[in-house]
Amino acid sequence: MRNNLHYNYLDIISVPAAALKAKKIFIASASLIAALIIYDIFTYAGFAATGQPLVSLYETFGLLPLCLFHFDTMAGALIYYTGIAFAVLIVLAGMTAISITDIERFRGNQFCTALQAMKFAGKRVKQLFMSILTIVLFIGLIVLLGVLVGLIARIPYLGELIYSVFFFFPNFIISLMTLLVIFVLMTGIFVMPSAVAADRAGETFNSILGTFSTAIRQPLRWAGYSIYTFVAAKIAGFVFAYVCFRGVQFMKIITALGGGEKINILIASGLAHLPINSGLAGLTFNIFPGVNFGFDISVLTASELNSDFSSYLMSISLFLAFLIIWGYIVSIIATGQTYAYVIIRKIREGYFITDEEPMID
Repeated sequence: MRNNLHYNYLDIISVPAAALKAKKIFIASASLIAALIIYDIFTYAGFAATGQPLVSLYETFGLLPLCLFHFDTMAGALIYYTGIAFAVLIVLAGMTAISITDIERFRGNQFCTALQAMKFAGKRVKQLFMSILTIVLFIGLIVLLGVLVGLIARIPYLGELIYSVFFFFPNFIISLMTLLVIFVLMTGIFVMPSAVAADRAGETFNSILGTFSTAIRQPLRWAGYSIYTFVAAKIAGFVFAYVCFRGVQFMKIITALGGGEKINILIASGLAHLPINSGLAGLTFNIFPGVNFGFDISVLTASELNSDFSSYLMSISLFLAFLIIWGYIVSIIATGQTYAYVIIRKIREGYFITDEEPMID
């Protein structure tokens, strides 16, 4: 049975519900934790390269150094930002896997599993990486040409004259085009996983073309769909976070009836190992940044704590509960971009993805 798409805003409205699936949240959560592991390794390696003591860093941030660091050495900065790049690539690969579950469903494959989608995304990581790298190298080439053009002004007598004559055309025009490419790269990176997932040939050019044509040829429609998706992701994520918070509270109350104060201390001790006062936690537990409307998880803390092995196990369990919140948020974004890509491609080319055969058996 093939999925019946409306190919309009009605599909976009349904995105939060369509994203609330166990396999999508699992894929997103798995990609997030894999990205976090890579980020941790490269972050600590970056600080090790600068000769800073890692013990003090761990005592301050633990395994969740969720802030942007600045390094005094080039080696440390290079390692750190390489880790960020790999982490972003892993999350985008997870979004690709989420997209393929929808793409296959549109094509009639209702039983595409999370494992099948993740295997498919693993095969397309090279395409995803090369697509991003190609765009980055193109921007780098334009910047290099700009530097070379700037050197013309250093030519005695004629340099400033030549630079002034060619300032508007082609230099200024090329500059505008480069800004457009940078804008599309920064915003279209969210739709690129959908372009990769929908491409049957697995070619880099196809995913780049799909990304740019979606963002450029229907910019207002894509911007509207994307804005709705991100706003819906934040609101739905906040509601889901509140439900999870109340779920932890409820479990704490009913288990304390049998376990007594030990339960309260254990949960509070686990929470103490997590950065509950970080910016990411504040973003999660408030409906919008800068809006003082949310809930305070510090009510789960206690004055008496322990730091035995069980408290670390509890912190892992609490972190997993936090992780699926962001898994749902990422699932909404990936699902929304997939729907937007399919709708815009139909409007742009008259292409019906529901007419295609599944790629995964």
